Amino acid sequence: MSTRASEPTRSAPFFDHGLFLLHLNRGKEDLRKGLHDDARREFEEARRFRPNDPEVLSNLALAMFHLGHLEEAERTTRGLLTSHADSVPLLFNLGLILFKAGRPEAREPLERVLALAPGHRKAHLTVGLILQREGRLDDARRHFTAAGSERKVEADGDDTITRTARAAVSTWQSPTAPVPAVKPEVFDDSSVRRERATQPIGPIDVPELPKEAVRPPPPPEPSQPPSASLAVTPPISRTLRAPVPPATPPPFSVRPGGLVTGDARGGIVVRRTSLTGRTGAAELAADTSLSGALARFFVRVTGSGGVLLLDPKRTLHLVHLRGEFLSADPARLFGFDATLTYREDPAFEFRRQIALPFVKLFGVGAVAFSAAAEPARLEVTHETPLTLSARSLLGYGGDVAVGLVEDADALADLGGGPVVSVSGSGFVLIEA
Repeated sequence: MSTRASEPTRSAPFFDHGLFLLHLNRGKEDLRKGLHDDARREFEEARRFRPNDPEVLSNLALAMFHLGHLEEAERTTRGLLTSHADSVPLLFNLGLILFKAGRPEAREPLERVLALAPGHRKAHLTVGLILQREGRLDDARRHFTAAGSERKVEADGDDTITRTARAAVSTWQSPTAPVPAVKPEVFDDSSVRRERATQPIGPIDVPELPKEAVRPPPPPEPSQPPSASLAVTPPISRTLRAPVPPATPPPFSVRPGGLVTGDARGGIVVRRTSLTGRTGAAELAADTSLSGALARFFVRVTGSGGVLLLDPKRTLHLVHLRGEFLSADPARLFGFDATLTYREDPAFEFRRQIALPFVKLFGVGAVAFSAAAEPARLEVTHETPLTLSARSLLGYGGDVAVGLVEDADALADLGGGPVVSVSGSGFVLIEA
């Protein structure tokens, strides 16, 4: 039953980015809570602002699927596949919709999933259920095995898919037993095009230096020692792309005693709870650009002085952005250049388990992490997704989707708390 049935709807709303994100995020939260009718209403409202937004349409199809409106879910999903023909989540969801509707063509999109991602366990599970329904038990068993049906109970990897496949095998001798449930997948169109379409951030033009400016200096005379100006200085920190130091010194640096100083002359934004003092004529103002849990979380610093930052037993790790996106855990930031554009990351959906949503930054400038040690950077590809404890995720970038692992993953039983999956093409920064 809807909990917001009395709310009015607008017949012809004007575009407003903030309201678009509000309805989109509320719909995703309702979907996570199982309030599928409320989720449908929120996604319909978000669609008024962006009628062709892939994230809105894919989530609306999920809500329709759970409400049993399979024809509409199929129509919306097929529409998305016209522009995302090789999307594994969309193909899987289409196959699942057709399977639930009892349609004989359900195997076609699922076979395409297995051609694109041979290890897709949910697709193996669903194909196995289709073959089981057709009485082809030997073929079904092979797919159930690929889904994990033979893994031992409570062993490593004994997750929801494994338990569902095991249950499917156990019901072979009971024709009246209900078909085990399989959940659809979340589609995330988090490409650069999608980012630019949903936030007022434009590309930053970095002017090219004239050829004279990059011409190497002449070698020193053989009889004279090399000039001190030619000495190579080590970079202050590792960068995301290449170990080339920024054109200007970063505003954050480490001082004895574990202090981190922030130079405010170019403008910086710092985490309020890391502030421990100021120097010179630094002017502090509460940041009011974010709302919700991140409202007044940061402080904007300007002027001819600086600030002193401290996070016990943690030190500085710098990341230099050069026209890139980076999503970061706000509780583990010292701060960043005020030249960067930032907002709440709408793709981060772990509100129930994790108190703060991530912050998405974009532009050219430095991001100062508060880390216990040098973070590890791991590359993510479509062939090598990651599953890790949420508390170790410091940040991520690129075209990746981050989702909460269903139910109790085996890793969560080790005391790691919520467990997340990272898939797509990009990277993650991990801290122990």
